[in-house]
Amino acid sequence: MLNVAGKQSKLWSGWRRVRPAVWVLSGALAVGAACSDEDGDGAECPSGQGPVAGPAEAHCQEAQAIGACVSAADAPAEEGEEEPFEVYNGHEADDDDCKYRVSFENTCVTLNEPVTFTLKLTRKFDGKAATGASPDGPEIYLANDDNHVSPSNDITATEGPPGTYRIGPVIFDRSGRWVVRFHYFETCSDVPEDAPHGHVAFNFDVP
Repeated sequence: MLNVAGKQSKLWSGWRRVRPAVWVLSGALAVGAACSDEDGDGAECPSGQGPVAGPAEAHCQEAQAIGACVSAADAPAEEGEEEPFEVYNGHEADDDDCKYRVSFENTCVTLNEPVTFTLKLTRKFDGKAATGASPDGPEIYLANDDNHVSPSNDITATEGPPGTYRIGPVIFDRSGRWVVRFHYFETCSDVPEDAPHGHVAFNFDVP
């Protein structure tokens, strides 16, 4: 679908592109709380970058239980198209399928410089850390042009402590609003209702 070198292109070509239905939430949240400098000394990043100000989102009425991982080869054939998904403000939300509570922080954002995300996954139905998620294939693209994806091609995800993942390096090569959609347990089919596979998207501003 896109001629983009490396891992991001391979992952992107396997996904059906569905233009997100953006849900703009009201309220205020200090963005600096979800952003730290590269050296981790606690200094806040400049304003106007990173997650868009908004409250922690919680749309789930019930938590979805999570079953065993089933490979795509063993899962039943998928019917229909992927449903449109919401893109949230803030830096914390329930995921699309009500399986996980997701939050993230990021290092300071500079154009064409590497950014690291720290993603925390907690299983909603039992409150335990979601371990072994391997969220190394995020979708990252301009909000007003989903054909323009991040040029990052060597993203890795390192876990530690359990359920917490450092994801990067991520490069943003244009100023403006981006969408960062985290995917986890990608080796598991997303067809079974209780599949560990999950995803959630956030608005993200690049100065």
